[in-house]
Amino acid sequence: MRDGFKRFQIFMMLKAMDFLKCQRGVTAIEYALIAVAISSMLFIVLGSGGEDGLISRIKDSFRSIQDGLSISKSQGGR
Repeated sequence: MRDGFKRFQIFMMLKAMDFLKCQRGVTAIEYALIAVAISSMLFIVLGSGGEDGLISRIKDSFRSIQDGLSISKSQGGR
């Protein structure tokens, strides 16, 4: 009976050591944290799509360039 308990202890000790050595779970968590950080930064930089977002400002800039080109063309430019 005592021999079976000793084997069980050794088995559990080896399993615990294998669990502590395993890095797959840690790596997956790290990748998830990196993905969250990148998506947060993109949300901050690009904005929520409202009036003050980066994409909205880029669209406004292109619209003003287009308007400037249209005015120039209507005034006799090439």
